[in-house]
Amino acid sequence: MNSIKYWIALERVQGIGPATLKEIYKKILPLGLSLSDLFGLSISELRSEFNFNEKVASAFIEAESFMEQVDNEYMDILDAHIEVIPFFSKDYPERLHKLLGNNIPPFLYVFGNKNILKIPGAAILGERTISERGELISYMAAKELSVKKINIVTGLAKGAGLAATRGTLETGGVTTAFVPYGILKLQIPEFLKDIYNPSLMLCISIFPPSAEADQFSAYIRNRVICAFSYAVYIVEAPQDGGIFEAAKSAHSLKVPLYTTEYADYPESAIGNKSIMTDFGAHPVRGKRVDDITVPNVDKIIADVKFSQV
Repeated sequence: MNSIKYWIALERVQGIGPATLKEIYKKILPLGLSLSDLFGLSISELRSEFNFNEKVASAFIEAESFMEQVDNEYMDILDAHIEVIPFFSKDYPERLHKLLGNNIPPFLYVFGNKNILKIPGAAILGERTISERGELISYMAAKELSVKKINIVTGLAKGAGLAATRGTLETGGVTTAFVPYGILKLQIPEFLKDIYNPSLMLCISIFPPSAEADQFSAYIRNRVICAFSYAVYIVEAPQDGGIFEAAKSAHSLKVPLYTTEYADYPESAIGNKSIMTDFGAHPVRGKRVDDITVPNVDKIIADVKFSQV
């Protein structure tokens, strides 16, 4: 049985988070052992041979009760051509380790072109109720960034996310979408089906494969988006909610933060001013290119291209 499934089962045990999983991995790696080698041992054997405390040793026993469920899910994701990237894989983004530390998502469930993970990206985020102007800005910003070979990172949500994804794919650029639900719930939106290209798009979930979306998951997802990205552009945000919290996350993680500066702010962008004043976001204004006004994303391009983090 694939050893990744044992890691997934162990993570399902209450109280076993990324920090504990990392410590377990550090202990068994020099011994040349797979995690599956530890399943079936007694609590006393786990404590004496690996110096695990009672909580961790007991977790191995409890994890066995999740194995049937995990095994069934794993078969489903393989059938759907989905791959699991665990935290210790060489394919796992090093940037997430650096910025999130012991708060990393232990597993990335990915569908699409995995090589896109290696391409530095900029996130384009906005409220689902974004204004028409904001939607156009998202679309145009994605186009401007895509031609510079920047990975466009979104939440694949209605509004800014879908507009940015469409702009990227129309340009022939690459995009990464972090979804707020289990990867088995993924469906390519109708808005993108006519231009969807699996070689240009990577969909990622950090949640159990069959998990439903909820507001808390969206908040967690947004923080991971910020950590994964080399710059975050908040097109429009209200004064509170998930997108405003994403701006807070970018600020706390010290990821370069940008937001649209309007002469007259629509209701869906009422939080943009606070994002600039409270979190130090750089304003994004328009510029003329070939008699068309487009968002000036030159500084975002520089942040992504020349970041050393």
